[in-house]
Amino acid sequence: MAAPILVVTGPSGAGKTTVSMLVAERFDPSVHIRTDDFLHFVANGWIDPLAAESAHQNHVLGGAFTAAAIQFAIGGYTVVLDGHIFPDGVDGIAQMGARQAVAVHYVVLRPALGICLERAAAPGSGDGRFRLDVDSLAEQHGRFSDLARHEGNVIDTTASPEDVADEILQAFSAGRLLSSDS
Repeated sequence: MAAPILVVTGPSGAGKTTVSMLVAERFDPSVHIRTDDFLHFVANGWIDPLAAESAHQNHVLGGAFTAAAIQFAIGGYTVVLDGHIFPDGVDGIAQMGARQAVAVHYVVLRPALGICLERAAAPGSGDGRFRLDVDSLAEQHGRFSDLARHEGNVIDTTASPEDVADEILQAFSAGRLLSSDS
């Protein structure tokens, strides 16, 4: 039987990577996939993922990290997939997972915009390939503000990363984060 995929998303500075590592450590075996790592696979022809003309590139990269996550899950590894994945993206991941009997869970980390701005501006933040300016980060934060049917998947990350990880695991265990397409 396949292991599940837990998508951990939110705006830059939400604490996705820190919390995702803590969550992944609670499962054995497990894999932590940072979607940002896939950005570095494009050797030539790179388009900033925020640019309007990046839709094709973003779609291809999304398919690549989803395929990797599903393959690990089929192999029995609980996958914590960490990145900027909006509701339409998680719906696509869940549809692809359903074809392979892989359950997809979805949690949105959403601190206040000021916290995201502070964390994203900290030295050492980001992956170096691109950096969000204040307006872009505010726009990104806004895309996670009104999630309609996914609003129940939101967790505020103003608590410690350990407390946030505990809250995610409790919601996950209760089945509260399961995507409706899984």
